[in-house]
Amino acid sequence: MKPGKKEYLLIGWSILLILVNVLWLVLDKNPPAWDQAAHLRGVVNTNLFLRGRFEGGFLGLLRSLWGYPPLIYFVGAFWSFISGIGVNQITFLNTIFLILAMWGVYKLAGNKVLPAILFSLFPVIYDISRNMLLDLVLTVWVIWGLYFWLRKNDEKWLLMLILASLTKLNGFLYFLPMVLISTIERFKEKGFWKKAIIGVFIYGIAVGWWWLLNWSAIYQYLTGLAGQGEELTDPMNLLSLTTWIHYLRLFFLQQIGPIVGVVFGISLLKVDFENEKNKNLLWWLLMTYVVFTIIKNKDFRFTMPILSVVAIYFGQGLLKIKKKWLIALVFGWMLFNYIENSFNWPVRKPMVVSTPTFLMGDVNWIDFSDYPVREVRQNKWPNVEIINDLPNWKNSVLVVMNSAEINDNNLQLYRLILGKNEIEIHGIDRWGTMNFDYVLVPDLETESAPFYDVQLAKRKEIINEIWQKNSHDYKIVAEYVLPNKQGKVYLFKGSS
Repeated sequence: MKPGKKEYLLIGWSILLILVNVLWLVLDKNPPAWDQAAHLRGVVNTNLFLRGRFEGGFLGLLRSLWGYPPLIYFVGAFWSFISGIGVNQITFLNTIFLILAMWGVYKLAGNKVLPAILFSLFPVIYDISRNMLLDLVLTVWVIWGLYFWLRKNDEKWLLMLILASLTKLNGFLYFLPMVLISTIERFKEKGFWKKAIIGVFIYGIAVGWWWLLNWSAIYQYLTGLAGQGEELTDPMNLLSLTTWIHYLRLFFLQQIGPIVGVVFGISLLKVDFENEKNKNLLWWLLMTYVVFTIIKNKDFRFTMPILSVVAIYFGQGLLKIKKKWLIALVFGWMLFNYIENSFNWPVRKPMVVSTPTFLMGDVNWIDFSDYPVREVRQNKWPNVEIINDLPNWKNSVLVVMNSAEINDNNLQLYRLILGKNEIEIHGIDRWGTMNFDYVLVPDLETESAPFYDVQLAKRKEIINEIWQKNSHDYKIVAEYVLPNKQGKVYLFKGSS
């Protein structure tokens, strides 16, 4: 079918998003953080496996993926054959998934352009599109799964479920509400149960092999779904209101922003929830919200698929308000934030306007502070220099430094990219179990990242011990100045 005016508009917007992300990736010099580096390593290792250069075979490859399903790593590996092996080249793959997600919202909204564009301008969406994380990929499968579910296209819906399950461990959870709603609505439908049994069989064949090979990781995940405990970083007490509004706060404050959130709340008053499609999407949204509230580990990335339905309701409400100036203001504000948050222009950060509220806590109505969207950072970090300074023969390196920019995950990634395969890089969990040829240590004033560092006390102990043994067991062979006066990192060589 020949594209119409709406399709051409969305094609033009897609090109703009691609160009902006390419510019952002080219300008940004920041090394990938912990999770991003781990997923990039998975892609590089899979690339090596497909070229017959990965030791350990297929099972060894699966073990190297830390319990994650392999789909995106194989997709990324095939993509890297075209793009080349590099951080930016592989990360660009998420931009392609951004476009697929946006077109999915367009189709799910009944070929409406406004919801699709609004979706692409939600801060969490365009931020994740510039990072090698799995959540946007998973969002694509969920959006298209919703589309095929509403059209009762069971075969294509099942395919989306399989792809989601092979992308992330929790992928199937987004589809459980669809299964429940369909069962309630269609259990008397002729041939429904036959289709369901066949679908379960096909799903078992397509996904079951991976479940069997990774049963331990899956068991640990599933047994922790409904657990409660002391609040550390995420609220877990299911008897607490704080827990149940946690994702609402993340939605309002981080996923779409408070000003847009207020306008969205107003637009909801105009949405026709008597409409069967809107009603089914609402039930799916609420049930998904409950499922992920029950799960211990919480992050604003985990409810990203919900934003597709939010964008649809948002677009419907704005169009029914019939105030073109309001649509223009909302779009203008979101576009301004898109540019400002991405490139720190035209307003120089930080700039925050905040007020306390009853349920939401402190609300940053205007927040140009590099969170939740990370701006372009052009400071040069010494990761590549560190790897190049290490001799390319069999030697072991203990990485005590632990920041988003320098950690054992991303140094292992650069080791792979630079082809220095003889070097073994370890985190502090190996301290005391083996002797190391080299140790990478920050100075005593440099702090490790407390949120991600559950072994903070052990890390500080190692740092102090290495510095105390400087004159005997370890000698400084290189030092690296960190950008923005963040201190120094030192490479020590063991005496033995």
